[in-house]
Amino acid sequence: MRLDDGRFGDAVDFSSARLVMTGDQELSLRRVQTPELRFLGERPESGRVVLSGAKVVNLVDRWESWPGPGGLVMAGFSYETLIPLGGFPLARRLEWVAAATPEYAPEPYECLAASLRAGGEDTDARAVLLAKQRRRRETLPLAGKAWGYLQDWTVAYGYRPGRAALWMAVLWALGTAYFSQHPMPRVKPDEGPSWNPALYTLDLLLPVIDLGQGPAWRTSGTGQWLASALILVGWVLATTVAAGASRLLRRQ
Repeated sequence: MRLDDGRFGDAVDFSSARLVMTGDQELSLRRVQTPELRFLGERPESGRVVLSGAKVVNLVDRWESWPGPGGLVMAGFSYETLIPLGGFPLARRLEWVAAATPEYAPEPYECLAASLRAGGEDTDARAVLLAKQRRRRETLPLAGKAWGYLQDWTVAYGYRPGRAALWMAVLWALGTAYFSQHPMPRVKPDEGPSWNPALYTLDLLLPVIDLGQGPAWRTSGTGQWLASALILVGWVLATTVAAGASRLLRRQ
């Protein structure tokens, strides 16, 4: 069945449809434009549903109606408002996107996130964009994957910035506890600030702000290794937060 390039003033309604197709057959809705698409019929056991380039305002659908992996194509498919019927949680919606994109494509994730954000579901929208980054990571070379995993573990690609604050708090507490028991000698005797292990650790962790503590004290042995590790982790956290903030600003 082909409805390619159709313009419909009311709705394209598959509410009671039962699609029986062979493996090489398809329901083609390429470049269709309609105020509403109602995809509520029985799930096709074979064949494909093709929505490439289609533009709809309202997408009324059910999880049980869509075909599985390999049976759905929606490159360039756009919609403004989702109206799911029945149980269609976000995890199922992400499976729906994955079923339509055997190879990574950003547009279906971005369209879903935009629709959720327009409906006030900002948390779900961020979860979708995080899923997009994780899917994209699998297409990258080894170095890109490693950097991606690091961003994911630390601040979830910037979509969960609270993680950075948690990491900083934990490392600050650990560093303060160590340096409280192992004070560092001054670089210049009788010069510089008084020894403060909490401020010293914080100065190491914050790569941009200078609290005047780090250069005043001479590290050695285990303290030197710990100080270097804190500086490195501070830069990693700052870089991943900046990368996430940049993505967020580009979507404003």
